[in-house]
Amino acid sequence: MTYSSQASASSSSATSLGESRAPVIAHAGEGESVRAFGNEILFKLTTEQSGGALVVGLATVPAGNAVPPHVQDREDELFIIVEGAYRFWVDGAETDVEPGALVFIPRGVPHKFQVLGEHAGRHWVFSAPGGFDRFYKECAEVFATPGKPDFARLSAINAAYGNRLI
Repeated sequence: MTYSSQASASSSSATSLGESRAPVIAHAGEGESVRAFGNEILFKLTTEQSGGALVVGLATVPAGNAVPPHVQDREDELFIIVEGAYRFWVDGAETDVEPGALVFIPRGVPHKFQVLGEHAGRHWVFSAPGGFDRFYKECAEVFATPGKPDFARLSAINAAYGNRLI
């Protein structure tokens, strides 16, 4: 739910990214749910809502699922683990983390993660500046198409958003 009562002139003005913003209150369960790569993210704050400043989502990752090694050249990422055990590989160093852990990955740093054990993982993901939700939605469209995913299209989407698989 977007808070919409009389926003001040400064909160409704355009940001340097050319998008306006206003206060947002998203209650439990509210947001836009997007499924891609076998994972689901409930986006609680989108690029549009933040005026391009950041994206916030609550991700659910099935047991054993992994994100391949990659680099994001445009965004910093912050993960806060809520449920499950994760193994993060960040810039060549491997670390296991559990609920309550925070993992910050600056743009340009190679990383990947995997959910360990028999239970799904849940984590908050914060990405700044915004754009990650748009990337994820475009990838979700590819995965929603019947048949095998179009890996050439996924590669093009990654490139368009400054992401590189390594």
